Amino acid sequence: MPISNKIETLQMELEKIRVSGIDPDREGLVDLLEQIEILSRTDPENACVLAEQTLAISRKSGFEVECAKSLRLIGISYSQRGEYEKALDNSLKALAIYNGTDDSAGLSSTLNTIGVIYRNRDDSHKALEYYSRSLEISEKIGDKKRIATTTNNIGVIYQSLNEWERALEFAEKSLQSFTELGNDLGIASSCNNVGTILQYQGDHSAAKEYFLKAYEILQRIGYKTGLSASCNNLGEMYMRQEDFKKAGHYFHQALEAAIEADAKERILYSYEYLSNLHETMGDFRTALQYYEKYSNLNQQVFSEESTRNMIQLQIKFETEKKKKEAEIYRLKNIELRNEISERIHIEEVLRKHQEQLEDQINDRTVELIDSFNKLERSFQGSIVLISKITELRDPYTSGHQIRVAKLASAIAKELNLPEEKVEAINIAALVHDIGKINIPQEILSKPGVLSNLEMRMIQIHPEAGYSILSEINFPWPIAEIVREHHEHFNGSGYPQGLKADEIMIEARIICVADVLEAMSSHRPYRPVLGLDEAVREITENENVLYDGNVVNACRTVIINKGFSFSFSTGKGNPGS
Repeated sequence: MPISNKIETLQMELEKIRVSGIDPDREGLVDLLEQIEILSRTDPENACVLAEQTLAISRKSGFEVECAKSLRLIGISYSQRGEYEKALDNSLKALAIYNGTDDSAGLSSTLNTIGVIYRNRDDSHKALEYYSRSLEISEKIGDKKRIATTTNNIGVIYQSLNEWERALEFAEKSLQSFTELGNDLGIASSCNNVGTILQYQGDHSAAKEYFLKAYEILQRIGYKTGLSASCNNLGEMYMRQEDFKKAGHYFHQALEAAIEADAKERILYSYEYLSNLHETMGDFRTALQYYEKYSNLNQQVFSEESTRNMIQLQIKFETEKKKKEAEIYRLKNIELRNEISERIHIEEVLRKHQEQLEDQINDRTVELIDSFNKLERSFQGSIVLISKITELRDPYTSGHQIRVAKLASAIAKELNLPEEKVEAINIAALVHDIGKINIPQEILSKPGVLSNLEMRMIQIHPEAGYSILSEINFPWPIAEIVREHHEHFNGSGYPQGLKADEIMIEARIICVADVLEAMSSHRPYRPVLGLDEAVREITENENVLYDGNVVNACRTVIINKGFSFSFSTGKGNPGS
């Protein structure tokens, strides 16, 4: 049945239950919930709407378990849409209900869902806590499918924490469970996971066996998207062994499978691998041809995604602008009416109630201040929205811009800059990496050293950020600050090669804060270096890469005034 027909059928069934006014057939409601869960994998928005309707019906009928399942499905839908706070709120409500029932399967599923949400919020330790509880319950009730999925999720967590032995242990358990279930797709996925871990540990022979097994299964079941990924794994392995002929064979097969599946992300991967392969072989003409294909497709994909994001962003900005204009107009009218009323009142009662009038004026002042504060918070919310767009593209650096803004503002205050410059620095720091939405996610999250082509892609993000932000009418030169935040004091930075006082002071401050935060946080290609190492870096390069006055102020803030970042980040790709 086409998805639109399925949605219409579910809506009609729910409407019948609602209009009838009598308790629904419980088995029928359970069946509806199962259909909504299937729908949530492909259409989370409609699934959320339908789950909210089943929640209302279940509450009215006093069906506790169905209430819990509806809340869990709402949580899953919000999670797939990236609204993690709402997802967590509904899932925790479902968990509270399941804890009071004997539905162990529902409890296990909800714990796993909460683990996925925490993983998406980059809280690996919380995610591990909920996954472990889910696994314990699944093993008690013998739910092999949930065991397979949860052990896979736990393995991914340990990979993100660089605990490779534990990651391998759970990846192998997941493979064993999927094998017992006869789930070919799960077996292939687990084989690829095990192969990736073994390759990272240097056991290339064993990794090859697992990659080949995944390849054979995916080829047999005809899952082209997975086959493309598997071929790229094999091609990358042969490329590292300098067997360029076999590497090319698998990279070409990966490209063919991706094109058949119309999987643009996989096609991008294949173009990139083929470009890198020919560059390594010294065939620069072919390398350039594949890179041009990669660049053209990437621009197409980015343009589609960017257009959607920018339209949504523009709508939000316009909405906030209209709200602000309406509020200002309302306040002006209220002030005018109050002024006229007060004058008439004074003329009529000859200032008899002057004290009471003064109290009213004081109360109105408080209201006006409160209205202004609401407008200011609304503007800040819009800025945070822009910041989150970057985090969606680069989840390894979740919270990075907020922490950079915190440190940059502290440095600016230490330098006694005017309040308006401090505010500009805070806003610019919150969005300084928005240009990264122009960079493929696989480059942002790559755990190894970037190639020259990848590095050039990274270095376009200040200019891309300028292009995006210059369309917004800020009261400060936010776009210019963002464009200059990777310029160096000696002129060795990018994109314009500015130096010394040619670089705005706001950009010089954000540059230092950016380096400090990045070196103090986890990245996929290296562990946390810490504040001490970060301070040593900027000290050794003051008046070379970084403004000496800014470096001195930064050291004062960190060493003498005890500055610290309030939270940290992590990354992984769990299953649902």
